[in-house]
Amino acid sequence: MVPKQILYVEDDNANQMLVKLFFKKEPFEMTGVDNPDDALDIMNSQSFDLVIVDLNLRKEGDGAVLIREMRKLDGYENVPVFVFSGHDVHSFKEYGIEDMVNKYFSKPVGKKTLIEAIWEVLEIEQNQT
Repeated sequence: MVPKQILYVEDDNANQMLVKLFFKKEPFEMTGVDNPDDALDIMNSQSFDLVIVDLNLRKEGDGAVLIREMRKLDGYENVPVFVFSGHDVHSFKEYGIEDMVNKYFSKPVGKKTLIEAIWEVLEIEQNQT
């Protein structure tokens, strides 16, 4: 099986390393970046099967801005997006990006929860193509 390419946009290196460990026995290849600018740059040169975004990167709401910009890129209109945040779901809804996101997770996210959600979304995507 060809590994699924996952972009994780997170400014906390410890969180990036933890998620990478979660993927160790899964057919996922994770690329981690720590800011929206680098995320957009890499999305312009590489395709990903899933993008995970921390809602608050350099400043509050940067993740929401990134998701809006990502949806404008060719090939990223329908790529699944997960949002991780320290905020509750009610705060997330204030950003107005609910319709652009497949799953929302409050931090910390458990390994089993994340892996199952990824497979659920990627299997749906595979069946649509």
